[in-house]
Amino acid sequence: EKEEVIDNENENEESDSEDEVFLDPEADGGRRIVELEGQDMDEDEDEEMEEMQGEDDDDEAGQDVDEEAEEEEEEEVEDVSASKLIGHTDPVYSVAVHPTMADIIATGSGDDTASIWSKSTGERRVLAGHSDTVVCVAFNASGSMLASAGMDGLVKIWNPMDGSLLRTLEGPSEDITWINWHSKGDVIIAGSSDMSIWMWNAATGACMTVLSGHSDSVTCGQFTEDGKLVITGSADCSARIWNPKDGSCLVNLSDPKNAGHFHQGGVTCLDTKGDLLLTGSEDSTAILTTIHFGADGTPTAKVVTTYRQHTDGVESVAIAPRTHYIATASLDSKIFVYEMNHDVPRYMCQHRAGVTKIAWHPTRDMLLSTSLDKTLMAWDGKTGSCLARFTGHKNAVMDVAASPVDNH
Repeated sequence: EKEEVIDNENENEESDSEDEVFLDPEADGGRRIVELEGQDMDEDEDEEMEEMQGEDDDDEAGQDVDEEAEEEEEEEVEDVSASKLIGHTDPVYSVAVHPTMADIIATGSGDDTASIWSKSTGERRVLAGHSDTVVCVAFNASGSMLASAGMDGLVKIWNPMDGSLLRTLEGPSEDITWINWHSKGDVIIAGSSDMSIWMWNAATGACMTVLSGHSDSVTCGQFTEDGKLVITGSADCSARIWNPKDGSCLVNLSDPKNAGHFHQGGVTCLDTKGDLLLTGSEDSTAILTTIHFGADGTPTAKVVTTYRQHTDGVESVAIAPRTHYIATASLDSKIFVYEMNHDVPRYMCQHRAGVTKIAWHPTRDMLLSTSLDKTLMAWDGKTGSCLARFTGHKNAVMDVAASPVDNH
């Protein structure tokens, strides 16, 4: 396997240790020790304490057996992957597929690097230069540029063909939480924990505008399909529609006069298509909103449907590209798919643990989902039947991307 390290700031060195692509979150467990006070115990109490100690020993032995069984079960997971990309030394949080060359894959990791891979050969280029976790990677529409965004507050633009650093985009004072490219041009937006959204011309590095108005971390955002508006969601329980030309906020969806009842918890995810906006929240709900434009071009928003089937925070939402279906996914392990404007699910799919990401396949009637249960699932988009269960990861799978030009 070939590996080339691209270090444009000469600060990072390639680690000798290797791990699998995708997230391996830390497991946390603990035991509580209760201290009994008092010095005078009669013999009956001593016997009871001995019996309790014996039961504790049995419990510990049983726990050890259970842990060993779980370890054995982990080792027996069948790896059905077509290829395996090994090299990151910390959890992988983001994955992207080149829009025209399906063999090229990008990843972002907690080891402070992004990587460009050849799916067929396993060749890797390490993109060093971030000083903190790389939380997002994304190709522009033409595939001529790759963006990586980090918790160091930087967005870096790379040449995906040779891994060279084209430029660094600066501005936010805290973590970058997401990035999104314009559907046609080389314009990119990024949301930050500092409550701001920045827009740059990635070809020149110039900052075009800064969108301000949220009162908490900006957790998600996208350009609309036509690229004329920007929509963002925040931990402040609101979603906002912006004019990217002048940075003005056109609609605040948490304002009752604009949208009626909106989320009561932080907005965690969103998707947009045409005049539709779908948002998910920590409050366990998803909301479908329509956006209308007046004669003067000014947008207004109206809540159409609130979906309340989930029992835990909604982590991911997706509007189907070719059908009238929408999907919501939650930490409650369930995925609900609805027909547009219906609040009763068409079908429900379920993982064995919380769902981390869902995505409609760009060319097939298929819904993909990743989960804390270490699997990727493929579901029939119309019926919800399970088409395939992909195993091989040894811990939670945090992101998924499908190629529009092949079957992967």
